[in-house]
Amino acid sequence: MDKLTGRRIVLREFRQEDISGIRSWVNDAETTRFMGSAFMKPQPWEQTESYLSNILNGSAGGVNLVIADREKKRYLGQCALSMIDQTARHAELAVVLAPDSAGLGYGVEAIELLLGFAFQEMNLNRVYLRVYAANERAIRCYEKCGFRLEGRLRDHAFRDGRYEDVLEMGILRREFETSRE
Repeated sequence: MDKLTGRRIVLREFRQEDISGIRSWVNDAETTRFMGSAFMKPQPWEQTESYLSNILNGSAGGVNLVIADREKKRYLGQCALSMIDQTARHAELAVVLAPDSAGLGYGVEAIELLLGFAFQEMNLNRVYLRVYAANERAIRCYEKCGFRLEGRLRDHAFRDGRYEDVLEMGILRREFETSRE
């Protein structure tokens, strides 16, 4: 896939050298605290290598892209579309930024580029995601990108010794297109 170019970033294919960028966040407690159970315990180097290998050899499924600095192509984070259903024309979005890239607007720009690809190139009708209700920063980012709250899964996750709600958010193609006019 050709890269998607934004104002400050590009979404590009993964490369072997991206492993150091992935390792910069995969065991960072602040970055992974709102991620799934796979990140509740430290991830060894070999597990990260296997993950990257699956992406590079095409067996990971979905669309997996690196968020990179436009000028130097340096790894800033990554985003993905998974659970792609060509019949119902929807997919699940995920995004993560390395610790030194968070809070700088890269997430919004990456999501907008990925949504443009999802709706215009993949001909999807809906993109959705799940987010912990306590992850206020991510929720603001998603709302800024046009996602709407679609539901609340009460006590869906168990984290830090307690149950927590998970929100389902989504955006439709027509909503994305209207916001771009």
